[in-house]
Amino acid sequence: MVFYLKYRPQKLSELDLVEVREGLEKIVKSGKVPHALLFAGPRGTGKTSAARILAKAVNCLTTKGKGEPCNRCRICRAVTEGRALDLIEIDAASNRGIDDVRSLREKIKLAPTQASFKVYIIDEVHMLTSEAFNALLKTLEEPPKHAIFILCTTAPEKLPPTILSRCTRFNFRKARVEEVVNSLKRVVRGEKLKVEKGILEAIAGNVDGSFRDGQKILDQLSVSKRKITLKETKKLLGQIAALAPTKLLKFLAGKDTKGAISEINRIVETGGDLKVYTQSLLEKLRRALLAKVGVEDETEEIKGIEKVEEIRSLIELFSAAAAKLATAVIPQLPLEIAVVEWCQRKEGAEVAPRSVNQRIMNPARPKKKVNLAEILERWPEVLAGVRPLNHSVGALLRATRPIKVSDSMLTIEVFYQFHKEQLEMDKCRRVVEEVAEKVLGTPVKLKCVLGKKRPVTTDNREKEKDYTDRPVKSNPKSGESVAPGDIIKAAEEIFGTNAN
Repeated sequence: MVFYLKYRPQKLSELDLVEVREGLEKIVKSGKVPHALLFAGPRGTGKTSAARILAKAVNCLTTKGKGEPCNRCRICRAVTEGRALDLIEIDAASNRGIDDVRSLREKIKLAPTQASFKVYIIDEVHMLTSEAFNALLKTLEEPPKHAIFILCTTAPEKLPPTILSRCTRFNFRKARVEEVVNSLKRVVRGEKLKVEKGILEAIAGNVDGSFRDGQKILDQLSVSKRKITLKETKKLLGQIAALAPTKLLKFLAGKDTKGAISEINRIVETGGDLKVYTQSLLEKLRRALLAKVGVEDETEEIKGIEKVEEIRSLIELFSAAAAKLATAVIPQLPLEIAVVEWCQRKEGAEVAPRSVNQRIMNPARPKKKVNLAEILERWPEVLAGVRPLNHSVGALLRATRPIKVSDSMLTIEVFYQFHKEQLEMDKCRRVVEEVAEKVLGTPVKLKCVLGKKRPVTTDNREKEKDYTDRPVKSNPKSGESVAPGDIIKAAEEIFGTNAN
């Protein structure tokens, strides 16, 4: 078994993050565990391990749910061995639709089979669709007494405020070097490894606060079953560092198109995972952005890319590129296009102006005429660009269709009053307008009109099944549109069948 699974913490006292350990110990000892908890923090910091330990603690037959799990009773052993029927782990990245949450809501009514509580761990919960969030919210508001939800996420900012407000939150920060070293020492003792002085510190300093990554590197170094040397450790760490996006950021800062594209191709040639690589790039940009606006105190400096608007623009470009990686005929092409667009932008033209005053001080580019056919053709690009900026707006927009364009006024048809009101809010409307302007190459003003609901027939239901992730498809000739069934069903469930 790999080290990070074999040596994952099994008790509250083994959790390496002090704040999390002490907070969970207080809750368990009180005997009053909240029905919904949120574990938020970077990957590899112990969120899922802590969730499983808590599942054992509340159901332990020895401590009666008011202390450290014994790890010996049948419930504790079942959880440790991954066969506990009353511990349900859900990957929201794969089960993200409203139907998945509805299925959960039906099953949650059933009493636990062996334990006192049914514990639901929803990993990467931020990946749920907004319709699924609405369905989950209803369950969190009125949960059965025998159910506990533990929501785990690396991106808490993507969760709706209504979900956040109903959870007791634990923040899992990135581990300090000494904390990672302590976790590695447990592995060294358990496996009786022989390591040269300074190796554990070298590993801990290169895993960006991830316990899991540190143990994976040690696992890789221990394959030879002989003494691990500092020389081979540094060689492996150098190979890992070569797949980091640091070099690409330097080329982007210097607007070096050739250098940036060559770096992307090097990642491909060395077998790097472009999806993971792009996620790492976006995480560095995100941390830099949050530091610039005062949300985070510490971040890696990105020399040459220091303005908020520059960082925001790069996030938009590479978020859109990330969304296209899975379907790209040439794997690296979306990233190369993002590089070319960024490097060819002139100074001061990174992003569209954000307000009327800014438009006066910094006028937009000349208007270009676009017709409805062009907008319909490029509408999927607008949807793809909106989603990374505002998940909720992206979901609402998928249930609309462009029906008219006059000068710079784009009229879209919306089928529910609630959706119309949300899209007309300033912060939501601006997101759509800015992305549309970027895609279409001309300033755009958004107007929403309320359309008629389509009758739901058996044929329509079949067509709309599993439509959550696909953009609205419109036929310019017939004027027909297909709205996502999940959004319509969610609206009817929340607001009644006569929502508009």
